[in-house]
Amino acid sequence: MVKKVAFDKTGTLTEGKFALLHLNVIGRRRTREEVLEYMALIQARASHPIGAAIVQAAKNENVSISADKSVESHILLQGEGVSAVVNGKQFHIGNPRLFQRIGYYDDIPETSKALVSDWASIGGTVGFLGIEGEGIIASYCVADAVRKESKSVVGSLEKIGISVTMLTGDGNDAANAIGEQVGLTPEGIRSELFPKDKLDIVNGMIEEGLSEGSSFLFNLFNRRKLVLMCGDGVNDAPALAAANVGVAMGAGAALAMETSDVTLMDSDLNKLLYSIKMGKRVIRTIKENVAFSLISKAVVMGFTFAGKASLWAAIVTDVGAMLIVTLNGMKLLPSKKKVKNVDITPDGNYDGNLQMTAV
Repeated sequence: MVKKVAFDKTGTLTEGKFALLHLNVIGRRRTREEVLEYMALIQARASHPIGAAIVQAAKNENVSISADKSVESHILLQGEGVSAVVNGKQFHIGNPRLFQRIGYYDDIPETSKALVSDWASIGGTVGFLGIEGEGIIASYCVADAVRKESKSVVGSLEKIGISVTMLTGDGNDAANAIGEQVGLTPEGIRSELFPKDKLDIVNGMIEEGLSEGSSFLFNLFNRRKLVLMCGDGVNDAPALAAANVGVAMGAGAALAMETSDVTLMDSDLNKLLYSIKMGKRVIRTIKENVAFSLISKAVVMGFTFAGKASLWAAIVTDVGAMLIVTLNGMKLLPSKKKVKNVDITPDGNYDGNLQMTAV
């Protein structure tokens, strides 16, 4: 049974539809228009939603890209940002971790650092633009909205005994702000992660479940503690592949959908909760049917050894048991031909946007 769920943040617990909220030009070497032009030029090739938000912001401000600017050596830096060579100069766009690694971060004014910290504290995703020979020339903040169902889904999972963890590459302040909005405690928030870090965390969760016992008797009489990973991006693909159950968001990257076991086509987390609850009901029903079948066989065998059972009694018992387990299994089917606008509540009732057709 699924006992641990790890969620990616961007595009999973949040909608993944970013908008540029703030852009602060540092120094006087470049204008706002130049900064947006360079950022849009480089991010146009990126597949991350943040890149799309920056390109859209440039369009909104009627910033056009000059024909004399060419991009070479465009590289995606996993968990950090992107780099590219524009007209012979190396450009970097990404999070603070990238600029700390390349040695640019310490040179920006303290006022700019404080401003970025303020943006992050309200849940924004922050980053910088840096140029070789010039250092960091701008900081920016983008943000997206938390999915309306995220908090209720997280709460419902915890109420049925499932541990929930959020994994993100964002900084601590931004991660904690979003985690608080969806109802997670600080212990359930893991931030500043690279793709490999996400993979290691998921593998660690799996090993914790296995360490509690691996014998045949343990697996027979105890529930295996499976780990489910839910994500949408290229950075989530290794963790999705490693988890016992990988679930991708339908609006996410193709690689995430290819490596996952299940895809939520409409990216509705209520469907994930419904699937987990339905899985629990299926397992419970299977156990009920197996137990009933064994008990009925044992009773017939007892009467047979006592010499009080006839052939017809055995046949009737066998057919009757078959009908009972079949009817018991049919309780999993929806009671109506079509159920619309139903939500899933913690007590097991289904409310949401589920479209179910009886077969």
